[in-house]
Amino acid sequence: MPCTKDFEHLLERKNVIGVEYDEETNTVTVYVSEKLPDSELADEDNVKKLVTDADVKVEDSGFDEERDGFDALSLTVEIPEAETDRKDRHRPVVGGVSEINAKSTAATAGPYPARITDTSSGKWSDDATEGDLVRLSNNHVYARVNKAEFGEPIIQPSPRDGGEHPDDETGTLQGYVPVEDGSTVDVAARSVSVERESPEYHELDDSWPTAVRREDYRSLKGETVRKTGRTTGVTSADVSAVGASVRVNFGDAGTLTLRDQLIAGQMSKGGDSGSPVFHDGSGELVGLLFAGSKRQTILNKIGNVESQLGVELLTEEPGDGDDDGGEGGDGDGTRTYRETLDTTVTVSMDGPELSLESFSMQGDISPGEEAEATATVTGTDTGTGWLNVQGEQYTFELTDEHAKSGRYVRSVPVLVVVPESSGDSFEVHVEGGYVVRA
Repeated sequence: MPCTKDFEHLLERKNVIGVEYDEETNTVTVYVSEKLPDSELADEDNVKKLVTDADVKVEDSGFDEERDGFDALSLTVEIPEAETDRKDRHRPVVGGVSEINAKSTAATAGPYPARITDTSSGKWSDDATEGDLVRLSNNHVYARVNKAEFGEPIIQPSPRDGGEHPDDETGTLQGYVPVEDGSTVDVAARSVSVERESPEYHELDDSWPTAVRREDYRSLKGETVRKTGRTTGVTSADVSAVGASVRVNFGDAGTLTLRDQLIAGQMSKGGDSGSPVFHDGSGELVGLLFAGSKRQTILNKIGNVESQLGVELLTEEPGDGDDDGGEGGDGDGTRTYRETLDTTVTVSMDGPELSLESFSMQGDISPGEEAEATATVTGTDTGTGWLNVQGEQYTFELTDEHAKSGRYVRSVPVLVVVPESSGDSFEVHVEGGYVVRA
């Protein structure tokens, strides 16, 4: 029985940058950088004449010129401005916002949490241990197409969006799968500080991912998928190929052939590399976005991402729900409870209400020193909010851009003075509410 690999010879023809064979319909779909009439093609470049035992469908990828591959979306194309607040500093980090290696340009923070299950798969730092949690994005995002050293800093937001090292470091490169001819994935992992990461995905339903797609990708053909990414935000498109071989331009690393890829319609631009992709109806995590054109978007199958890198993607943070294993337990099914929150909530009976969702510290915390922190607040309406942290007053705006599930959520950067005798923990007094105008 023929398979896609049997038709990869077509990738050597003029303008051909992708190919897929569908055995159910006995159809070869050929993706070209520029669709030309038969009269302008030499016989050796006319795929319709080169394939005689299957139907042939030619899809234009919209480059309007001869090209040798799709674009890796954080390397080889112009990177537009990020959408709305995705270039802001997010603590905790959520999937879909600006993040990349500190030595690169701009891309997207991808799936989290992922748990390391096999350090013999892919390449891993000596510091990486099975059971550790990591966040994923592309190799060309975190590992600079195989060139990065383990321990190189990852920052959020990306340098292109104003992020700087070391202030905006979120982790370091921990592992990756080398990108080379015949690869099935473009993936890498960074270290995490659990208290500074969120399993949520920016502007998507809080319950996503509801599951992880590890098999039966054939049934995705014709289905709609949705992604959240740094540049174009939340977009969706239909899947046209579920086992394609594609040529991808990785800049200085050259143009490489990747196999067993999903292809969807156009839903990305430069800087969206690393975006997590979900089934639009069910919220199931299905892919990792890494390349595209004006008319197509290329995705790694998330099942290949897991198996090739040696990780397991979780649908919730370890310790939540019934997910097996994870941090915060004793290994025997019991949990250890460490108190980090002890507060009294004042509920307003008149007008909009502001509540403190989380409070997290950033960077090194030294007794007697001033440190950066983030207070994430939730409001019931738009307007001007205020916070008082250790006697210092902060004001901020809650607008429609901050709407999420019927409320308004914003992360507010604040400064905290760490007590000289802080021990293992210390208390921070926080007050807040809405500014009432006369």
